[in-house]
Amino acid sequence: GARRIERIDVGHVRVAGGLGFAEAEDALSVSGDLLDGHGREVAVDIAGLEQVDSATLAVLLAWVARAKKRGVAVRFTGVPAGLRALAHLCDADPLLGIT
Repeated sequence: GARRIERIDVGHVRVAGGLGFAEAEDALSVSGDLLDGHGREVAVDIAGLEQVDSATLAVLLAWVARAKKRGVAVRFTGVPAGLRALAHLCDADPLLGIT
């Protein structure tokens, strides 16, 4: 399905639906909205992602990098098993805070 990003409350965001190659450019364009107004840390619940691929990983890494420039830490929760495996394979799990 289509990607949905919603602010739950201060410091919490939920991302659901598709976040693959087709949605990556749009997802990057809204990253400012995602990161602003959350203080020093934002928890991003990605349990609702319906598909994951290398574009998903690239978007999440870009969010982390952009947040870091703003002094904001991003913590991902509900990481789907497929994304966890992909991040591990690419040695990106430490960058995403995935353990």
